Amino acid sequence: PKNNFLNEVIDKKSGIPITLSILYVEVAKFVGLDLKIAGFPGHILVKYNEEMILDPFYDGRLVDIDDLQEILDVNFGGELEFQPEYLDEVKPEQILVRMTRNLKNSYVQSFVYDKALRCVNMVLAIEPESPEDIRDKGILEDRMLNYDIALKYLNKYLEINPNAEDVDFILELIRSIKSKN
Repeated sequence: PKNNFLNEVIDKKSGIPITLSILYVEVAKFVGLDLKIAGFPGHILVKYNEEMILDPFYDGRLVDIDDLQEILDVNFGGELEFQPEYLDEVKPEQILVRMTRNLKNSYVQSFVYDKALRCVNMVLAIEPESPEDIRDKGILEDRMLNYDIALKYLNKYLEINPNAEDVDFILELIRSIKSKN
């Protein structure tokens, strides 16, 4: 989780692409540069004047279309082809959502479910109809033994996303919760 906190990134001089990108943009403001954060899939980037794309994670190197496709290939197993809109600027609330989801994932991997649940609740305050976060809230409420709330959110997830790839898993989880409840 520490790579998601700006103060930790500054102290350690190491971070993940999104936190490093935020630092790049903020430091650039002090010298009069107007950098923007591009919401590239799986790997936030920084852009300047729509022409220069920087990758803060790799020492701020300039990247071209071939580099961008390589990032997509590594992160998505060759399933995504580069699209120019992948370099669109993201709004501050989108950055906050992405950072909070990263933090949630870190907490889940560390089995810190109460903090992961707080992260999901923050995202749902911004994006209340996000299927992914509705599902995750249900799963995390189950982990926190809040079965009634878990059922509410898991059922809502299935209502808004009846053809989800994880329908079988969610239905089994619902059955399991009902047997405990």
